[in-house]
Amino acid sequence: MHSRDVASQIEGLFEVACLGLFESLNCNAARVELSVYESESNFYDAPIACIDAGSDEVELIVGLQLPMSVLALTYPVQGDITGVDEERLEDWISELSNQLIGRLKTKLIAHKCQVSLGLPITYFGTNISDLIESENETKSMFFDLDGENCACHISIETFGSELLFSVEIDDDVDVLAEGEIELF
Repeated sequence: MHSRDVASQIEGLFEVACLGLFESLNCNAARVELSVYESESNFYDAPIACIDAGSDEVELIVGLQLPMSVLALTYPVQGDITGVDEERLEDWISELSNQLIGRLKTKLIAHKCQVSLGLPITYFGTNISDLIESENETKSMFFDLDGENCACHISIETFGSELLFSVEIDDDVDVLAEGEIELF
């Protein structure tokens, strides 16, 4: 498949993975369009967790940008969420970015696209454009989560003009269910 078509397919799978992540957190999630001004003002001090995945054919960088209010609301704790300290929320956004790339990897495997995952890194006071290279195919998606905005970013770099990627889901591929662990 041509590299531009693969990038487009990956973007669609990424959006589905984002929505799946938010729904797993019991959030009502909907994709929204934000102007540049709205996105800059909504995410001025929001932490960003980035994680990469790649193969010989494609390199992906995923950035998850959630305001502290969203992190606190989605943090898995019983009782008072206002007492969660910022260090735990930093760990939480890293875990969420890890879950997001895992969901995307699962979807890619079903399309015969294998990638290896990196580790998440959290950034504060940084602009996403400083973290994701601009010469790559980059897409930012904004979501409303129960009245709060968040951003998900993906950078897609392909190597070669024709890549192995199946538009149809390969039912013969053994894909782990969400949350399953594979032991070697």
